[in-house]
Amino acid sequence: MPWPIYYKDVLSVGNVESNVGICTLWTPKHQILDSVKSSDYALGGHLYSKRGINFILRNVLANPIINKIILCGADRSESGEAFLKFMKYGVDKKNRVVGDKKCEIQKEIDSSAIEDFRKNVELVDLRGKTDIRSVANQLISQSANQPECWAKPRTYKETKFTLADKFPSEKSTFNIRANYIWEAWVQILRKIMKFGSRKGMIKIGEIKELVNLVAVVEKEDPYDPELSDVFDFDMKDLKLYYRDFFNPSKGSESYNYGERICAYPAGLPQRSLNAKINGKLYDKLSSETVKHLDSMKGGLDQLEEVYEKYKRYHEDRGMVVAIWNPWIDNVREGWMADLAQDSKLKDQSKRSKETGYQRSAISSGNVPCMALLQFTYRSKKLHLTAYFRSNDMFDAWPRNSFALRKLQFDFAKRIGKKPGYLTTISNCAQIYEQNYEKANRILTKYKDKPFCRPDPRSTIIIEIQGKEILARHMTPDGNQQLDEFRIDGGLPKAGMRMIDKLIANDVFSTEGHIADIAIELAKAEWCLKNGRNYIQDKDWEEWSSHY
Repeated sequence: MPWPIYYKDVLSVGNVESNVGICTLWTPKHQILDSVKSSDYALGGHLYSKRGINFILRNVLANPIINKIILCGADRSESGEAFLKFMKYGVDKKNRVVGDKKCEIQKEIDSSAIEDFRKNVELVDLRGKTDIRSVANQLISQSANQPECWAKPRTYKETKFTLADKFPSEKSTFNIRANYIWEAWVQILRKIMKFGSRKGMIKIGEIKELVNLVAVVEKEDPYDPELSDVFDFDMKDLKLYYRDFFNPSKGSESYNYGERICAYPAGLPQRSLNAKINGKLYDKLSSETVKHLDSMKGGLDQLEEVYEKYKRYHEDRGMVVAIWNPWIDNVREGWMADLAQDSKLKDQSKRSKETGYQRSAISSGNVPCMALLQFTYRSKKLHLTAYFRSNDMFDAWPRNSFALRKLQFDFAKRIGKKPGYLTTISNCAQIYEQNYEKANRILTKYKDKPFCRPDPRSTIIIEIQGKEILARHMTPDGNQQLDEFRIDGGLPKAGMRMIDKLIANDVFSTEGHIADIAIELAKAEWCLKNGRNYIQDKDWEEWSSHY
C-alpha cells in the first residue's frame, strides 16, 4: 500500500526499509534532517500537538519495521513529553495517556496494537541536546542492521468526527460590537452557546454562562428600531416595556428600574433592616436628621442629579446612576431574608412593635440584575454604560438594551447632544436551559454570517520597496498616514513577522481585518521572493493568468 498513510505531503520520506524515524517536534525538520542521509531513516517530521501521536502510531503500525524513534527539537506544546509518558505508562480505561489527561489515543487503535508498539519501539529522548545531529547519526548507524518487521502491518478505521460539546476560551471578558441590537444579540448567543460554562442553578435548572460579556451597540434608534425576525416582540411590545421599565412607582414589587432611577429610596432604611451595628448608628443620629430622612418619601431622582452635574461640567466622570441599593439588596434581601426563616426571629418579630419589623417586608432575594449606569460625554456625544451583576441574555438583554437606548436618546435630546455608544457589561451572562433550543434555531439561521465591520483603528496599505515589505498604518478613511512598519521580505515567514509587528503595535481592532492583511502580506512575500510585482487586493488567479 502507499506509505506513509498519513501526512505524506508534509513528512520527509527517506528509505522505507529503514527502521529509524526522526521526530523533530517544533524545530523545523530541515535543521536536523539536512545533515542526515535520507537512506538512513524512514520518516522524519514534526509533532506539533499531542493528537499527532495517533498518526505516528498509525504510520508505524502500517510499516512495523520502524523500531526506533529519535525524539528531538523544541517541545513547545509538551507533545514530546506526552509521547514519553505514553511509551512509559500506556493508556487508562478511557484511552487517555496515563499522566496526561489531555492526550487521548483514538479508540479505533486497539489495545493490543498499542502494547505491541510500546514493547517493540524505542523512543530516544534527545530533547534539549545541543549536538543532535551527531548523536542522531550515531544512533542510526547502530541501528542499521535491524531491518526485520516486529509485527504484521495493521491499519485501522478512521476516527469519526463528532462536534465538541465544550470549547476552550478565555475565562473573562468577551467583546462584541454591532450597529444594531439584533446583530449584537446573535453574536451573544453564539458565544454563550459555544463557550458558556454549564452550571446547575437552584430552582432554575441548568444554564450556560460567560463572565464579563461586553456588548457595544452603535447605531440603534429606539424610536425607529431595527426589529429583526429573530425577536419575538414588536414595536408595540417595546412601547409597553418602555412604560414599565421607566415607571417610578414599583407598586407591590420589590423593585423596578424606574423607581431606582427616578425615585431612589431616600435615607437609611428602618433600623429593623440593619445589622446590630447599623442599628446603633441609627440611634446616634440626631432626631432632626432622622425626621428629615423619614420625610423624604418621594426618593431621589438620579437623572436630575446627573443633569445638574452635566450642566456644571460636561465631562464629569461622576454622572453615575446607582440601581443597586445595599441596604435593601445586600441586607434585607440577603442576611435578613435568611434570618426570616429562623423561627425564633419570627416569634420575636410578631411580639416586637418597637423595631417595626414586619414579616411581609422580607422577600426571597429578589434584587436588580442591573446595578449601575454611567453617562459619559466625550467627542461631542453622550455615551451610556450599563453594568449587570447577572443577565438573562436570551429573554432580558434585548429588551433591556432597547430601554437603555431610549434612556440614552432621551437624555441626549435633553442636553442637546447626539447619542453615542451603548455599552452593556454583563458580569454573569447566561442563557437558561429552557431557551437552548430557541437559541440554536436562531444560530442555525445565521451560522456562517460573519458580521464583518470596518476597522475603527486603521486602514493598511502594503507595498514592496526594494527588498523590504512596507506596511503603512493609515486612518480608517485612508487619508492620513499614522505610522509605518518595514521588514526584510527575504526572511523566512516575513509576512507572519510583519503581522506580529502590527499586532504588537495595536494596529487592528477586528479579526477580519487581521485575516485580510495576513493574506495580503503572504502575497507580498511570495511576489518579492518570486520576482513579481505586488499589487494590493489583486487576486492570486490574476497573477497566475498574467504570468
